[in-house]
Amino acid sequence: MATVLLAVGAALVVGLWYLWRASSRLRRLHAGLERAWGETERALEARDKALQGFLSSLSSLGLVPQGRRALEEALQGLGRARGEGPRAIAEADERLKLALRAVYGGLPRQRPPALREAQNLLAEAEDELDLARRRYNELVVDWNMLFCRRTYRRLATRLGLPPREPYLLPGEEVEFARRRGPPF
Repeated sequence: MATVLLAVGAALVVGLWYLWRASSRLRRLHAGLERAWGETERALEARDKALQGFLSSLSSLGLVPQGRRALEEALQGLGRARGEGPRAIAEADERLKLALRAVYGGLPRQRPPALREAQNLLAEAEDELDLARRRYNELVVDWNMLFCRRTYRRLATRLGLPPREPYLLPGEEVEFARRRGPPF
């Protein structure tokens, strides 16, 4: 009888330890996700500011009027997508990239210094956004992989922590996870 109680007590302690460990892991990962998304939002704001500077340079030089309008519309679409979540932002980013390609295609080979400076600032902002976006997506993949496990899914539901949406286009998530390798 004592052996049975000891075994049940040990199983209970191990089970509680496992739940505590899983809960701690979820909370740490959730905090990391929140930080990573904050960094991504700051990078998005920096890119928006760089895009505004680029548009301003294009306007002051009178270059690529049709491309400039398309770029302004894409930038407005990006602003609207911000309230809809990371996937919507990724889709708006694609439209923005198409508009930027059209603008770059219409620029003269010899660019004025102000335009080159605006392009450099935009390129730096894009690089920072790519880094922040990758960091966020790596954590989202880890988070969503935990949701595949029943214990973590139930704990997250109990703690009010939902699955997260990656900052990727719908078809890119599987490829991103595959390239990244196993999460744990």
